[in-house]
Amino acid sequence: MTRTLIPAAPLSTFAPQDGALEIVEVIDAEGQSKRMCELGLCPGKQVRVVRRGNPGIVQAGEARFAISAELQQRVLVRPLG
Repeated sequence: MTRTLIPAAPLSTFAPQDGALEIVEVIDAEGQSKRMCELGLCPGKQVRVVRRGNPGIVQAGEARFAISAELQQRVLVRPLG
């Protein structure tokens, strides 16, 4: 059985009811992707949107982060499941 991959979209397009998301890419600007990866927000990791908005709140594991709308546009994710 082959698995169909859903195209990635910016994190800002998802809501809490969308469930688990996989980070596909973090588009770098001013070295921010390295810092985001240090926080656990890097390709291959799972996150959940806790609250939409500016800033939005995202959960990665047990940690929650407030992320600006600008950064949400640079984090490309796809739904899991």
